[in-house]
Amino acid sequence: MDIRILSLTCAVWIGLGFAAASAQVLVSVGNSRARSCYLAAKQGFASADLIKTCSTSLDEENLTVKDRAATYDNRGIMETSLGRLDQALASFDAAIRTDASLGDAHVNRGTILIRQKEYEDALAEINTGIELGMAFLHIGYYNRAVAEELLGRYRDAYYDYMYTLELEPGFTAAQERLKVFRVIRPGDMANPPAG
Repeated sequence: MDIRILSLTCAVWIGLGFAAASAQVLVSVGNSRARSCYLAAKQGFASADLIKTCSTSLDEENLTVKDRAATYDNRGIMETSLGRLDQALASFDAAIRTDASLGDAHVNRGTILIRQKEYEDALAEINTGIELGMAFLHIGYYNRAVAEELLGRYRDAYYDYMYTLELEPGFTAAQERLKVFRVIRPGDMANPPAG
């Protein structure tokens, strides 16, 4: 069965007033439970029944290594949407064990770690995902900026938000995060703004 992999994105709220994004690896061709899992993740749907569809695919279908990893990843995305962070983390871990070169799964794992306030670990995981490569690289840089901002590394976060917009000029989440930054040039430090 010829099944191709496609990455898409979905916003996940982290409860801190801004969102980290999930990089989704999706099975795009075929008539199978894996495809149903893909379509549900693509459309942002999540339910216990849809997660079961993904699990049944993993248990019963003869998937390639890439498609098996993608299906674990899709299941984790749905689990994340339902707030089942421990289960999502286990699914992303399974995706990485199945295909450690899947950068998107590393970034998704990093998204969960952000939600769990494990920012240093999230940053390391996201960096791994970026290094491995992703179909939508702007998601990796955006998530890295979120982690950096939460770690108080504002300069790094600012530049990663800016780079996110270079990669994807209309990416609203990065545009919104940049609104909280105020750029101060070295000469401006002698006369800081009031307020």
